[in-house]
Amino acid sequence: MFRGGCACVWKGSILKQKTKIITAFILTPLVLAGCGGGDGDTSVGVVPSSSSDTLSGFFLENLDGVRAEADRLITSASKYTVQVYNGYLDLNGNFAYDPSEDVTLNSNPIRNAGIHYAHAAGLTGAGEVIAISDGGFRTSHETLDGKSVTTGAGIASDFHGTFVASVAAGDSDTMIGVAPGADLILGMFDTNSQLAATANAAAAAGAVALNNSWGFVGLDATTSNFNGVFSTTGSINYLNALRNYAQDGIVVFAVDNDTTRTSIGLMPGLPIFDSSLQDSWIAVANAMPTLSGDDVVSATLVSSECHEAAAWCITADGTWYGADADHNSDYTFATGTSFAAPTVAGALALLAEAFPNMTHQQLRTRLLASADNDFAEFTQAGTITLAPGFNHAYSNEFGHGFLDVAAALLPIGTTVTTTSNGTEVDLKQPLVVAGGASGDAVSRALQNVEVATKDSLSASFGVQGSALVVNNSIAPLFSNDDVARFDDVQQTSFGGAAFFGDGHHIPMDWGDSDMSFAFYHKSEIGSESLGFGASRSFDLDGATFEVSAAFGDDTSALLSDWNGGTSSSLVSVGMALAADLSEAAQIKFEAGFASGREASALGQSANVIMNAASLSIAQQDLFKRGDSITASLALPAAISHGSTSIGLEVFAADGTTSMRHIPIDLSPEKREVRLSLTYQRPISDRSNLGVSFVHAQNRGHIAGRDETGMMFGINTRF
Repeated sequence: MFRGGCACVWKGSILKQKTKIITAFILTPLVLAGCGGGDGDTSVGVVPSSSSDTLSGFFLENLDGVRAEADRLITSASKYTVQVYNGYLDLNGNFAYDPSEDVTLNSNPIRNAGIHYAHAAGLTGAGEVIAISDGGFRTSHETLDGKSVTTGAGIASDFHGTFVASVAAGDSDTMIGVAPGADLILGMFDTNSQLAATANAAAAAGAVALNNSWGFVGLDATTSNFNGVFSTTGSINYLNALRNYAQDGIVVFAVDNDTTRTSIGLMPGLPIFDSSLQDSWIAVANAMPTLSGDDVVSATLVSSECHEAAAWCITADGTWYGADADHNSDYTFATGTSFAAPTVAGALALLAEAFPNMTHQQLRTRLLASADNDFAEFTQAGTITLAPGFNHAYSNEFGHGFLDVAAALLPIGTTVTTTSNGTEVDLKQPLVVAGGASGDAVSRALQNVEVATKDSLSASFGVQGSALVVNNSIAPLFSNDDVARFDDVQQTSFGGAAFFGDGHHIPMDWGDSDMSFAFYHKSEIGSESLGFGASRSFDLDGATFEVSAAFGDDTSALLSDWNGGTSSSLVSVGMALAADLSEAAQIKFEAGFASGREASALGQSANVIMNAASLSIAQQDLFKRGDSITASLALPAAISHGSTSIGLEVFAADGTTSMRHIPIDLSPEKREVRLSLTYQRPISDRSNLGVSFVHAQNRGHIAGRDETGMMFGINTRF
């Protein structure tokens, strides 16, 4: 009744295969009592040389933190590099490489599935259990040393099951499997009672996956075949055991290796007849991908298509170097869906370790949702809703696409965090754009806070709070307008107008004093900010005194914007005193103060006090009549007093989460001090030459950030 795992096998020293790569040699495939569906034997050989031209933040917030270690593993660690194989699959059975029919195998199953990123992040599947039903196991093989292995009745020693177990969870000095830290339950597939016993043991142990690299000979997923197979007491008991296990665990079945099949086999297609199984079922095809970086750009299927099981199917590289059963330290190469399936089972164990609070069904969803289907041969046949609001495409050939463990460890879809007032914040936008008057105060306050977030598939991640903060952009020391209006380079206000930015001024005469009104405006998508100001100057015989006031919105973005929903307002006052030191020298002092309030829909609010000041000295006719030099020392607008807090769900050291109010001192640790020097001189009746030098210490109110700029300009009148 049963036929074993679908695999093609070749044996021999890996060193020999590498040193004689240009020699095509014949190898006899191992035909198992259950290589489902093939009309003839297949053998594997080496491609002739003439063809060689032809995982605290998110579990992994991104791959950058583990990339170096992952690259080291895949390129330098021998138990990883041993998986590299350049050969071919002899599909036409003529025992010679035929590029028109045979499939080239440029394989590295660990790299092709992104498993090395999980290992680099410290994941091994520790604490998880994988159950396997197969034709026999050499349980004394060195790849199974050091792990708990539970065996069922009547275990025989057989290559196929030994190889499958090593792919799923093996580890030795020679090779490493997908989840080397996982424990195993091993059972025979010879009888219904043995299959049921393994499924029941898997359910009792809470196994994350029940791997099945076998199938019924020539039986498609038809109603008559289903009724014929599951008609006896023993087969019904087995089916009920599968249903019981599937309430919590994930059943993994290899599809057939026969590339000519036009329908899915009965067992990988079983959810067709019992839809309650679909959310706990994965069918696995075998393909050879071509990668560009970490992305699959093309793939060649070397097994049956997913066919009617496409909605619960995934594809993996099933070409492995794994454990042989001849001796405890024997290994060989083999390919087939038999070994693609335990690749997926091992991946589920890695995800279970990474996301211990997720159900096994949620892990299955995650694996399918993260499958790489953006490659040339993927032709969409439909979509399926894997989670509310999250759809994923599948194809009849490759199912949901190619297994991508690294992508499954990253956030999928929309990532959100929840604040203390219940607001769900979509982190496609920053939690806060810190105001220019705060410098990096907000990001420093959140630096050691691990904020709890969830993605579209309910996976919990922790991300450093500082990563959710964007510091406000800092205007350049010199702008294009400065070049065009060199005389105005040093005319930036450090008085009351310093808190509103450039405005449109309307001068007026008022007796012996000059009166001026200003209108401040800032327009952004979805918002308009307005401000109004007035100033009055007084002539004091050799000195000029000016007072100013302004009120309105925060047009200069000095206050923080909390997730795009903050209202902020300012009131400012300022004064400026300019006096002659001599006929050719002047001194000017400016100071401004402002009171502001920011409030957001996140429940955050703050009252702040800001100040700004500058002192400058100017000298005319220093080297040449008509020239001038100005030196100034300035303190740009910064918050001097003000604090707020934000309530966020955060992770504790033990992995639990709780809502916590995080205090934030909005005043910068160090404020910017700006020194500038500007010199101008006439070079003709119509032209002036100018040079300006500015050095800013703690630029943008960020401690230790210094910036220096210099500008040359020539003004010519026509």
